[in-house]
Amino acid sequence: TYPYDGTVFPPEIAAPTFRWTDRNTASTQWLVVVRFGTSQNPVYALADTPQWTPDKATWETIKAGSVVDPAEVLVFGVCAAPEKALTSSSGIHISTSQDRVDASIFYRQVPLPFKTGKQALRQMKWRLGDIASYEKPAVVMQNLSTCASCHMFSKDGRKISMEMNYKGDSGAHFIAPVSETIALSATHFMTWKDFPKPDLLPQTRGVFAKLSPSGNYLVGTVNEIAFFALTNDPAFCQLFFPTYGVLGWYDVDQRQFHRLPGADDKEFVQTDPSWSWDEQYVVFARARTRNEYHDDITNIRTRVEDADIQALNRRYPIRFDLYRIPFNQGRGGIPEPLEGASRNGMSNYFARYSPDGRWIVFTRSQSGIMLQPDSELFIVPATGGQARRMQCNRKRFNSWHSFSPNGKWLLFSSKANATLTEIFLTHIDESGMDSPPVCLSRFSDNRYAANVPEFVNLPAGALRRIRLAGR
Repeated sequence: TYPYDGTVFPPEIAAPTFRWTDRNTASTQWLVVVRFGTSQNPVYALADTPQWTPDKATWETIKAGSVVDPAEVLVFGVCAAPEKALTSSSGIHISTSQDRVDASIFYRQVPLPFKTGKQALRQMKWRLGDIASYEKPAVVMQNLSTCASCHMFSKDGRKISMEMNYKGDSGAHFIAPVSETIALSATHFMTWKDFPKPDLLPQTRGVFAKLSPSGNYLVGTVNEIAFFALTNDPAFCQLFFPTYGVLGWYDVDQRQFHRLPGADDKEFVQTDPSWSWDEQYVVFARARTRNEYHDDITNIRTRVEDADIQALNRRYPIRFDLYRIPFNQGRGGIPEPLEGASRNGMSNYFARYSPDGRWIVFTRSQSGIMLQPDSELFIVPATGGQARRMQCNRKRFNSWHSFSPNGKWLLFSSKANATLTEIFLTHIDESGMDSPPVCLSRFSDNRYAANVPEFVNLPAGALRRIRLAGR
């Protein structure tokens, strides 16, 4: 059952746990054999349960022997009595890439079932992990009484930004230099509520705001009206999407707000922006406004629905297309639909550029923009073209992805194994082809969903704690 056949591992990763199922009840032990394509001797191990975690030395041997050619991993069921006999067998192939990850991973853990009270907020954790470590990733932020959510780092890892309700301000967003301990004070915060808005609209929150690779700008959805409903399904506990909004950007040094011309059409909701790594382009999700889903746009409230996500998708459908626009030092331009990720009868969102600018990986589902059971990852040329469903997709929920700084690896979240979201890692080669993924099981905890994973261009020890000043 794990690893998957064809999985490609990073060279620095810690040993995984090999797991299997055996329908033959006569099997009482299992012989694991790892064979290599070279003259290297096989590795043998005997397991009393249907799983095996190689020790460090053995795992290093396996990785070294699977770089040039894949290694074959075979598992044989063994019946020990009345005399030893083989009862079952199966096998897979795994490989080790020469491409290192060379980055740490920052992510959020949310307790399930999802709740909105302060007690639940205090249980959230933010961790920074190293795939080479045999220990759980360190907790760098926790015990917050306010909501904090989407986060982003600059390309060099020296700045971090995050949505965080600060002193009752739901539009607050901090931008801070990275150090071992970040003590957040008022000087680190800006608020999207300062963005000019018509009187009729609710306060701006800067939904899905993203820090630019240089750390000089933020771009987000402003003047937004959003739909938010809690479902009766613990695995897919909410339906959220903006029904109206335009893109605005913020100059970090000048502390000034601006609209992004070309992404400010009042007939549409323009949201979920993402930067190209050279900051020349912004790609974003666009759909016709859906303000009819609200009883009163001047009094937006969270809905509590006795329905699952599928029923709510049918009741409140929305489909987004991806558009690309030049940033042009904030002057914007003419938005163009991204071929392969627009006008395809599906909802297309969460676009992320590869660091070399060649590819865009995006999420696609029948409806919605977040937490959709049928969501899958697709890759398309950055200028548009034929989109390809990625091999790394698992059977249920694939989204929240991030490219490594060297562009060789992609993080994403999936509910492949359980109700709880786990973090996976797939290799991307020069032609944009990906591999069956590695599950970062040490990044998971019981009762917690691990989500919004982001690569950080720093070693894990470079950031040990984020706290509010005075705490």
